[in-house]
Amino acid sequence: MEQAEGKLERIRAAREATEQAARDEAHAIPFGQPNIEGRGNIYKHVQRQWDRTRRLADEEERAADRVDMLEMVEKFKEDNDQLQDVRVVGRTGWASVGAATSVNNLDYFKGRLARMIADNEAATAWNKTHRDAKRRTFGSKITALRKKIAYLEAVKSKADSTPVSEHSQQLIDSGKVSQWKKKPIYYFVKGLKKVALTLDDNGDFQESKRYPAYEDSDRETVQRLLAH
Repeated sequence: MEQAEGKLERIRAAREATEQAARDEAHAIPFGQPNIEGRGNIYKHVQRQWDRTRRLADEEERAADRVDMLEMVEKFKEDNDQLQDVRVVGRTGWASVGAATSVNNLDYFKGRLARMIADNEAATAWNKTHRDAKRRTFGSKITALRKKIAYLEAVKSKADSTPVSEHSQQLIDSGKVSQWKKKPIYYFVKGLKKVALTLDDNGDFQESKRYPAYEDSDRETVQRLLAH
């Protein structure tokens, strides 16, 4: 957030300075002064200044949108103190913010499940005696949330219990692969886009079925890493 706000201020200052420089230079040219045939365009530099001003204005707008989005993410985290990882769709203040499917959010999901079960029980009890004004129940959402929690617990358990071979540890220590904190059974390959490895029961790396390499060059990189 601090970096985003600093970038916005720098872009804004550059835009304002360029805009003022363009005005000053334009005012220095006598009003109505025409270009003289055979000589350079006396307005050329002013026009470049205004072009840069417009580019900076576009950058400023994007930077401001990012600050708005980050402010919304911070507010979402403040309202959900057990939440650690968020999922953001969009780049402006209108972005959709939610809880990421992450082992770091297990406590958040468990707390949410407990509240949802309590609300569902209250709604069910109400509906038994108020058939003409029924309240919403959450059966399907409770089932889905239970499945998510079970999945994340399985991921965490597997990550905690799977051994790491000497060769695999060397790759981790070298920085050639990095463990995904949200789903720690995956180790992404440095320099490749969405290509990950997983550990087998012996602690040796193997190519991930969910994040495989598709390009020939990426496959070659993976094979070099897997070779002992």
